[in-house]
Amino acid sequence: MTVVAAVARSTRVRPLPGAELLAEAVDRAGLWERLAERADGDPGALTVLLTPGTSAYGDPATAVSAALVEHLIDLLHDRGYREVTVGAARCGPDPWLAGPGYVETCRRLGYLGRTPQGNAYRVVDLSEEVAPAEFPDSAVLHGSALARAWLEAGFRINLAKNCTHPEFGYALCLANLLGVLPYDDKHHHYRARRDGAEVVADLLRSHPPDFHLIDAVVSSHGCAGSQVGRPLRTETVIAAPDGVLADLVGALLMGVDPVSSPLNARVLSDRGLPDAYRIDGDLTPYPGWRNPPRSLVEAVRRLAPDGRAHRLFSIAAWHVAPGTGEVTDPALARLSRLLTSLIRAADVNPAATVTLCAMVGAAASASSTVRAWRTGYAKDAIRRRDVSLAVDPDAYTHEDFDRITDLLRPLETVIDALPADAWRMRWQHVGHSILFGCERTVNAPYQEFVRRVDISRSISYMTDYLGGRVHVVSRDERGRPTRQIERNLYLAQPNYLAFHGGPPIDVCKLESVDYGERRQRISWRTVRSPNGSAEYDDGSVVFLPADGGRRTRIVIRVRQRFTLPVTWQVLRPDTRPKLRDPLVQDSYQRFFTRTLDNFEAQYEGRPYRIGRPWEQSDDLDAAELPTQRLTEAVRLVRTVAAQALAQPAPPGRLGPDGFWHVTPGDVPTRSPLLEEFRDALRPAVTGFWQGLREAAARDRRSRPTP
Repeated sequence: MTVVAAVARSTRVRPLPGAELLAEAVDRAGLWERLAERADGDPGALTVLLTPGTSAYGDPATAVSAALVEHLIDLLHDRGYREVTVGAARCGPDPWLAGPGYVETCRRLGYLGRTPQGNAYRVVDLSEEVAPAEFPDSAVLHGSALARAWLEAGFRINLAKNCTHPEFGYALCLANLLGVLPYDDKHHHYRARRDGAEVVADLLRSHPPDFHLIDAVVSSHGCAGSQVGRPLRTETVIAAPDGVLADLVGALLMGVDPVSSPLNARVLSDRGLPDAYRIDGDLTPYPGWRNPPRSLVEAVRRLAPDGRAHRLFSIAAWHVAPGTGEVTDPALARLSRLLTSLIRAADVNPAATVTLCAMVGAAASASSTVRAWRTGYAKDAIRRRDVSLAVDPDAYTHEDFDRITDLLRPLETVIDALPADAWRMRWQHVGHSILFGCERTVNAPYQEFVRRVDISRSISYMTDYLGGRVHVVSRDERGRPTRQIERNLYLAQPNYLAFHGGPPIDVCKLESVDYGERRQRISWRTVRSPNGSAEYDDGSVVFLPADGGRRTRIVIRVRQRFTLPVTWQVLRPDTRPKLRDPLVQDSYQRFFTRTLDNFEAQYEGRPYRIGRPWEQSDDLDAAELPTQRLTEAVRLVRTVAAQALAQPAPPGRLGPDGFWHVTPGDVPTRSPLLEEFRDALRPAVTGFWQGLREAAARDRRSRPTP
């Protein structure tokens, strides 16, 4: 079936109200035919779920028109579809807003439960009554839930507002899908912990909408149209059964590249456009439309989504009108008023645009510096990542896995023939890649070692491992993985490249695992690097018995070629062997010495993973924002000042003779203020010395034996 994207537009020659534009768009895009096919002759029994964007706090310009949604409900009722539910999609800063509540917000936007024609409908909260969604183990949403209203709906219609976005560039149907996910704190769960593009791709793959609409009757454009409303009458409604196609049409009408949004770029890369489609309508860009400045979009994207600066900008950029809600953090409220005022001014004032871009750019530079520092010197402060598999498991056959060992054998032969250095490591440049090998014999009985250290999890034992996902393709008779696909994330290597813009290492690998009586081996080859950080990251890990099985020998061989940051590409270190070789030797020595230490730590049951797991603070509270810390600091200063300036009552008591009578117990030995300060400081001091002792102990344990 040919997929049709319909563009219904009002013109001077043919002026049409929004209701008629909607009716025309859904008719030309084939909504009624698809509904009839799904209803199978019984429209009254088909449950239809509408998910309009409602992320508006007193600013309807940023939300889908309730009048348009209710007109669609009337059209559905006219054709016998009476089981209609509205599940509002919200992407705003709900956890940070003391607002009127979900139901009252919907009422203020015009969702009263009954259309002007008298047709009743339900309004449900998609964050309530959730159920397991059964996402596959290759999905970043594996283990997540969705609202029962979404899972049990017979037909889902996604309605998005036509608006710009300071990070995505534009936010249409795919961006609106982030709002149907259950957690209120969308930024934490679907932008920081997980990549938003992967979240949308997995939702489309497992539980997609059946039809998409874009309300462009009154659009919101400018620097941040999805957060700070700047209405523009564009008199258009877009309808399509495919969300990617609908967004492509919407982006062209805005005059922007459809793949400029990371959400749409990812989905287009994964599944592309429908096999057969056509666009029915005029694609002349909207007159007077203003997109966000490219410099602003790039600056916001440089803010790491799992960092506080990105979170602070995402929350503060929302305009909250008086009377519709109150930001619970006073400092955040002031910042929000300042930022939204600057965003409004930037749409018409070039000086304000430069100021806004400079301010966000400075925050992005500071955020990048902090992350680079943590990469090298505070790895436990970095958040681990939840990711999808990023490859299609069905695209590979068993033969693809079984050939890996034969592909690596010639490289391993070369590595074994190289001379070993004092650290028993071998390396050589071959064709712009590096062949490397190392080994260590540990004081652990072989049988006990392979029981405690799972060879199939060898990649996760590597140092600086940030997270990943494993999809097992086949198992042996004992249930052990023999073929699997794995995606791995590591910190930038070497770590100091993070200061020069080096990205994390992100690679997807096919892996073959062999469990022999006297040898266990895992071999892998790289099939994709989602962020382009690696061309090769192939290799193997082998466990062998040593000294008659009383000890265990670990052998690692790899071929690697990583992408250097732009600044290092200009230096071309490969043309300067005297500079290149010491750097390569040092970085590989550090990485694999720590990796071998991790194998021993796994055997001994000691912790070795870097980074903080999300489970330690699964639901962030206001204390995670710098503005909340600032508010608490101001309150503390005021309290301390009040105590210091207060006139204390003199000790003792006034006797009948007119003299003060004081005993030793009446005079405090220390100031209460000093006592409070000492008690507050003690944990920090003791924690510092305890951490220093533990670090010294780890250094002693990790010191290799020549």
